[in-house]
Amino acid sequence: MPLTRYVKSAEDIRRFEDVYAAPSFFDIRTLAVSFLSDPDVVAELLPAPLMPAPEPKISISVSEIRRSDCVGPFNGAVVNVACVYEGQEGFYCLSMPMSTDTAVIFGRELFAEPKKLAEIRMEQRGKHVQGTVTRHGVTYIDLRGTFDEELDAVGRESSSQHYYFKFLPAADGHGLARDPQMIRVTHRGETHRAVSGAGTITFRESAHDPLIDIPVVQVLGATLSESDLHTSAEVVATVPAEAFLPHAYGKTDDFTAWAEGRMPAGQ
Repeated sequence: MPLTRYVKSAEDIRRFEDVYAAPSFFDIRTLAVSFLSDPDVVAELLPAPLMPAPEPKISISVSEIRRSDCVGPFNGAVVNVACVYEGQEGFYCLSMPMSTDTAVIFGRELFAEPKKLAEIRMEQRGKHVQGTVTRHGVTYIDLRGTFDEELDAVGRESSSQHYYFKFLPAADGHGLARDPQMIRVTHRGETHRAVSGAGTITFRESAHDPLIDIPVVQVLGATLSESDLHTSAEVVATVPAEAFLPHAYGKTDDFTAWAEGRMPAGQ
């Protein structure tokens, strides 16, 4: 047996691998708003080999995840861009802020989810629901939904494909350490209750999370739902490091803002 908990036994490793292989999330309450954007902008956002979907659709959600079998409870948000890979429609995840460091670490290291630590709130007042994401003092995502009806029982199962790119910066600071892997994560959802309504999206200027660059051409609507989620993943492609590099730097904060003194003190 190892002498410290920094080194794991064979049994410890098996238990970790069981969690990594099939993470599940329960009692999820989600406000989601979807919209159509500029087709040229959507095409630029998608790294090869992903291709644009028939409609330039982007979905943004804010969720309260009350239970999980891997990282405990947390709040999260997701920005998903509709895409196509090998003829099958799916979603490319552009951004995924989380409210706890445990949720950030787990998803970034396992699936390469583009996670950052953020303050995430979801509040309901009567028929109005608001979800916000704040980083560095800026509430750069502000979702609002209006729902005239109560949540209806659904009992619907769904499956969807989500794509991420697993990469590391080169240790000398120039480029990437190796060609990134494209990860496909299958989401198997169980929606217990849901309702549709009208929605609005407000983006605010952020040097680190520039969603405001993405045009909101037409808001398609909002949903409020309660669900569970089960996930599994596989590597489906390897992409050239040089081609992916512009997208890689878009996954991090703008570190040059501190180097050049463009960030206020304390942020």
